[in-house]
Amino acid sequence: MQLRTALTYTAPILSASLALGALAAPAAAFSMNSGEKFGTDGLLFTEDTEVTFDFGNTFGAYVSSLGIYEVDGTTTTEVKTLFSETDQADDGQDATTGWVGTSGGAGSVVANSTASYIFKANVEYALGLASRRSDGSLVNTVFSSNSLNSFGGENTQQFVFGSHGAFDGSQNNDTQTFDNPEDFISGNPLAGSLALGIDDRGNNNDRDFQDMVLSAQAKRASAGVPEPSVVFGLAAMAGGFASLRRRRDS
Repeated sequence: MQLRTALTYTAPILSASLALGALAAPAAAFSMNSGEKFGTDGLLFTEDTEVTFDFGNTFGAYVSSLGIYEVDGTTTTEVKTLFSETDQADDGQDATTGWVGTSGGAGSVVANSTASYIFKANVEYALGLASRRSDGSLVNTVFSSNSLNSFGGENTQQFVFGSHGAFDGSQNNDTQTFDNPEDFISGNPLAGSLALGIDDRGNNNDRDFQDMVLSAQAKRASAGVPEPSVVFGLAAMAGGFASLRRRRDS
């Protein structure tokens, strides 16, 4: 086979292989764009972005429900319920064990362990934890955006980003306050799994930030669409094989 002919066959195939290799390579961590935020000053992306939340557990006797809210000034509209407790705690859990709530198992108080939502570009959101008594009456709703929380005449911090709160959310806590929530006011879920901890102001506002603990990880909603170079490479591969077949059959 002449060199020119061989290059004719192999060049498009090599191009496609390189493109496919790039597509198959592990995804790199992404930085957030200018103007994007994920923290106590709001949740905002400049591109459609899918965020997947992984439930950890809850502590406390409130019946809790975590949702995503669109925010317009001080007006909030729930657009997605992520995790919702059906009772105060798992079967067999009570005040002596800290009212522990888990997900996905027999007797668990939360049915699902993961939930996802596509945050629309340039729309501001907040997470909101609604707490109810066992009779269904609402106690309060605390939000991830400080500006939406007004308790005692001030805008308070009820979420931490990058931590699961006191004891890292691993055990019930009735005495330990999480001392430095102001050091955990934002994070980048595009860079990997980001821990979140929430304080519902229960237990005399103990500020342990572990009444619900979970994690969040994000990816751009367009990440699954092949790059133009990949599409071109696949087309080139198909064309190369077709050309090879025609020459062989002639």
